[in-house]
Amino acid sequence: MSNKRPTPKLSSIDELLLLSEGSNHTTSSPENSGVSSLLLSSLFPFHKHPFKLYEGKKLDDLIESVLENGVLIPVIVRPMEQDSYEILSGHNRVNAAKAAGLLSIPSIVKEHLTEAEAVIIVVDTNFHQRSIQDMLPSELSRALQMQLEACKEAKQKQSKIIQLENGVIPYNTEDSESSVPVGQRTWSVDEVSEKNDMSPTNIKRYLRLNHLLPELMERVDQGEIKLRPAVDLSYLKLQEQQTVESLIHEQGFKVDMKKSELLRAKSENHNLTEQAASAILSGESSRKPKNKVPAPFKLKHKVYAKYFSPESKAAEVEEIIDKALTLYFSLQSEPEQHPLIEEEEI
Repeated sequence: MSNKRPTPKLSSIDELLLLSEGSNHTTSSPENSGVSSLLLSSLFPFHKHPFKLYEGKKLDDLIESVLENGVLIPVIVRPMEQDSYEILSGHNRVNAAKAAGLLSIPSIVKEHLTEAEAVIIVVDTNFHQRSIQDMLPSELSRALQMQLEACKEAKQKQSKIIQLENGVIPYNTEDSESSVPVGQRTWSVDEVSEKNDMSPTNIKRYLRLNHLLPELMERVDQGEIKLRPAVDLSYLKLQEQQTVESLIHEQGFKVDMKKSELLRAKSENHNLTEQAASAILSGESSRKPKNKVPAPFKLKHKVYAKYFSPESKAAEVEEIIDKALTLYFSLQSEPEQHPLIEEEEI
């Protein structure tokens, strides 16, 4: 029987937040079992933190709360080298505590975490503490991407562990490390959807935003470009996105659903040139050509008097002119077949 210590499994984010869970870094106080007081100088931000930290009034309010009440909710960290720790949850609390002049902060130390488990803690705790509506699209899209990749990794590893425990050698191991089957990807999106109370369709839309040029993503964050048009733009090639961004910046063009759909269609047909993009963004390509109405024609009095009397009725004049013009144009089209022309030629 193996004496190897098993890696703790991550069952739920709520389990991670339980203050009563055991830890190797505990204080002597029984009621604080699992919580340590760590020096703020030993804590470092998570290396792939996807969320923007508080600034301005939000940060000032948190600092004031820390000054009055201290840090009420422990931060979650994992050990690094040389008595240092990486923050998984509580980046804003750490910043506020430093600004308030504190030297240490209550912390829960999580050991033996895989990278996937650490990512899930970072993302899930933020989703627990903040409303999705409060997040910028760039934050949400990146966080969902991290969560999705972590779910895939955790599921792959769990599947391999079960196979090994049952004495089954995983088939085509090398390929499975570099690719994820379509069915597994769908399952992962559905799980992320359940975690965050978002529809799978919206999850996929936000995931697409990770393919946007940073400048275009900034416009999405600022509300200049809505979600659906932004998704269409994410399918454009990088050079095409740069062209679109330049045109928006230089000409002040707006992007709506109709324009984004046209841009995407042109890109898929490999003919989204700068000229085509400009025509679409300016609205020129969608304008219908106006039917030109001929200017009204007036017959001069001296010409009218030459052929008609003052008593002639308008309907009669119109009929005579129509017949005369018909005869004239028929002579122009087939002069050789008209008897009058033939007589003149003789």
